[in-house]
Amino acid sequence: MKRLLIVEDEERIRETLADFFATQEFLVSTAASLAAARAVLARGDVAAIVLDLLLPDGDGTELVRELRGRGDATPILIASARGEERQRILGLRLGADDYLVKPFSLQELLARIEAVLRRTTTPAARLVIGDVIVDFEAFELRRGSTRTPLVAKEAELLRYLVQHPGRAFRREELLDAIWGRDAAPTTRTIDTHVFQLRQKLETDPAHPRHLRTVHGVGYRFDP
Repeated sequence: MKRLLIVEDEERIRETLADFFATQEFLVSTAASLAAARAVLARGDVAAIVLDLLLPDGDGTELVRELRGRGDATPILIASARGEERQRILGLRLGADDYLVKPFSLQELLARIEAVLRRTTTPAARLVIGDVIVDFEAFELRRGSTRTPLVAKEAELLRYLVQHPGRAFRREELLDAIWGRDAAPTTRTIDTHVFQLRQKLETDPAHPRHLRTVHGVGYRFDP
């Protein structure tokens, strides 16, 4: 199940949205302020955000600007009473994926969220990173005429990091995402796989450009 974060300061609307999306097979987190939204996002695993703009501690566009500024591509749908064209254009240009003006129907909001998730979570079969082509279907890296095989977990780990550019993940988060919460591997497994990926992907593995260590946290992918 995908986790949806609803950022809305009006309690009645927030609870209505939360109750509705819970019936649509979403895990739902709610926040009544920017500060509360940041706290939820810091825990990770949010698949999409429904974001009001008029919040008690600031404008919702601040969160859009903040997330996109650090390379976080989590889908954002703005749902606001501010429907003037200038405001809609601003929200979209800052990086929101969609903009819906209140009042709206729950079914339309659901359809828009589903559409955004389809567009943003369909993984590419091939990806270019520097001078390397990553072929996730063939499980290999190609640099010029040289082909280097990837084992399945290496490919899964790389794809996961690539889908969240600029975001620092704790080793435990990566274990949960790739191996599952009940898996036996330890956090050392992540270190080993990142080391192996660097040997295959990076031009200079000792000074990686793409698979970066975040000291005290874990790892992140830089495009």
